[in-house]
Amino acid sequence: MLLLDGSSRSSIAETVTLTLSNGDKIKGTLIKSESNEQTTVINHPSLGRLEIQANSLKAKPKKKRWTGSFSAGVTGSNTDQDYDLDSTSQLITQYKDEVNLLSFKANTEYDFSRSEDQKKGSTDTNQGQIDLRYSYTFSGKLSAYASNIYEYDMLNQVGKNNLINSIGLGYDLIKTDTTTLNFSAGPAAQSVWGGPGCNTDQYCGNTYFGSSARIGFDWVPNNFFNLSLSNQFTGSYVDGVSPSNNFSGTIKIYPFGNKKLFTSLNGQLIYNALTTPQIDNSFSLQFGTQLF
Repeated sequence: MLLLDGSSRSSIAETVTLTLSNGDKIKGTLIKSESNEQTTVINHPSLGRLEIQANSLKAKPKKKRWTGSFSAGVTGSNTDQDYDLDSTSQLITQYKDEVNLLSFKANTEYDFSRSEDQKKGSTDTNQGQIDLRYSYTFSGKLSAYASNIYEYDMLNQVGKNNLINSIGLGYDLIKTDTTTLNFSAGPAAQSVWGGPGCNTDQYCGNTYFGSSARIGFDWVPNNFFNLSLSNQFTGSYVDGVSPSNNFSGTIKIYPFGNKKLFTSLNGQLIYNALTTPQIDNSFSLQFGTQLF
């Protein structure tokens, strides 16, 4: 296999840099018509035509099939007898091979505060999300997917729990080693339940069929930076169409460039017409590590 340290493409030729097994590098113009899996043929600017056997080249590192990371953030304050504690956490695992993609993402946010005139204090935030998704690539950029998204907000008056199940087809609008832009859509079922006002709400406690569409963007330009964005829209067929939308984004910065320790900025904007309140936005700064 070839280790391509850099390449520049044009309509006529492709310039490549090949790394030999001893670490030496050779740069030249790739002759595609004469190259195959066993032999790479290039035109060197000084040495002319060169045939390089595959066993003379440094093997390309194998990509990890399993990846995972964990990050968390904690902030607290104390002024006289006023206390405030806020914690956030996020766990991400993923399996990826040539045709299968399985991803699991879970995040939580909890905020507790107590004023001087309070004895027990109060919970100001207690929410989270679990996102489980599987996709299978048929050929090229077309795939099929199954998705389960569970959201909870224990302070909601109506709809403490929200579950969206969806299946459908996906298509990679962009798919390179550093950038992926995927669009998927299909039928969905949405269930909303829980909360002190659920018994008097005409929609709470039921399951509704609908449609769901999702667009996901991942950009990993180097070992120091990673951007991930996702937006899922679901329209449930109740009272016409009742929409819900979840936009989430994560920016990871690896200060040492070794894909181990990182700082992440996370944001989530949620709108759900079937819950009370309908808007739930959150942002957090976390520190984390790659687990594997």
